[in-house]
Amino acid sequence: MTRIVRRQDALARGITDSELQRYCRTESWKRLRPGAFVSRDEFDALGAVDKHRVIAEAVLGAARTPDAVLSHVSAAVVHGLSVWGLPLRKVHVTRNRRSGARTSSVRVLHCSPYHPHEVVDVDGIRVTSLERTIADIARSEKFEPAVCAADEAARLHNLTSAEVVNALDLRPTHSGNAAGLRVANFMNGRAESVGESRTRVTLAELGYLPELQTSIVVQGKSIARVDFYLRAITTACEFDGKIKYGRLVPEGSTAHEVVWREKLREDAIRDAGIQVVRLTWADLSAPVEVRRRIEAAALRAAKSPPPTAIAR
Repeated sequence: MTRIVRRQDALARGITDSELQRYCRTESWKRLRPGAFVSRDEFDALGAVDKHRVIAEAVLGAARTPDAVLSHVSAAVVHGLSVWGLPLRKVHVTRNRRSGARTSSVRVLHCSPYHPHEVVDVDGIRVTSLERTIADIARSEKFEPAVCAADEAARLHNLTSAEVVNALDLRPTHSGNAAGLRVANFMNGRAESVGESRTRVTLAELGYLPELQTSIVVQGKSIARVDFYLRAITTACEFDGKIKYGRLVPEGSTAHEVVWREKLREDAIRDAGIQVVRLTWADLSAPVEVRRRIEAAALRAAKSPPPTAIAR
């Protein structure tokens, strides 16, 4: 983890303010905010999410009140959740009060009462609890990225829809509660990646309600598990993020072997009478094309003999 150097600590070690200024001027150090510095080489090597976390720690460390906690997307970063589609430009901090909210170039200060159980310590950092974090994101951000974060919280931490609803209910007059409830009622920990969460949203917007992680069984033997199953039209949808063909190829296998096994698996599903629609990241930005492909699969299914497989 990148180490933040605070001015008071540097002064205690004999470094002067003039030296601090020179370090920043020569770009060997980066000033995160007044009184907080980091090695520029270390900082520049970080990805966007890790950079946000370092800046968030600096912002929280400079807070003059003990009731300040990281919240919203900043809390999600510290919890290790997906922040796909969420803005990382500003750090979000919540104080336990009803008024005084304001925004600066680097920080959004929320003033919203919280209960003691809604604040947790993660790696020494005070953040909103998982359920409060998802509730805040669901209230304030777009539906799709909020679902991605909520699904991951459910999958990795067993967060339930009821827990998010309870967090929303603690502030019943909040203007974003309707949006928050929509996310809470839609979240599903069986989505195994951000891509699958996005696929869920796309399918729902097209009017489909798929079953997740469904086993395809032929003569009592499971031949495959599919990401999404549209039972009414005997069609499986698979999200293909291509990760399994690259850096996450299982040890002892090659990318070519993985692709070949995937082809055999998909052939077996089709041989059992179930249509397959494979979706990629690019497809998720073209819902009209997704609809066309699913409707074409439904037409093929309607013209085919009944499937020999059981989906369960």
